[in-house]
Amino acid sequence: MPARKPNGPAVAAFLSAMIGLVCLGISNAGDEANVLTNFLLQVGKLWIPNAQGIGPYSGKETFLLLGWIVSWIALHLILRKRDVKLAVPAVIFIIGTAFATLCIYTPIIDFLLGK
Repeated sequence: MPARKPNGPAVAAFLSAMIGLVCLGISNAGDEANVLTNFLLQVGKLWIPNAQGIGPYSGKETFLLLGWIVSWIALHLILRKRDVKLAVPAVIFIIGTAFATLCIYTPIIDFLLGK
């Protein structure tokens, strides 16, 4: 029977996807509160051609990508040789994804901002 591979790299991959979504949710909430709108647009303009045309969404996507790739590299280096029990990472993933969804869902953001 072949040796079982550790599941750490897979856990790193799905947790980093959740971290990217949380970065998107937080940047979206900041945009909706008119706190980060200009900053997000300037960040997007750094590397996305015609970012002016899509507005602050370009910055939101930038932070999603940065959060995802940086966390994936870090988590992969930490977990690459480990066999992780999936219960705790699964709960963290579900809670983080739910939080990111709430930060993107406009009625929730409007309620929290008193709009």
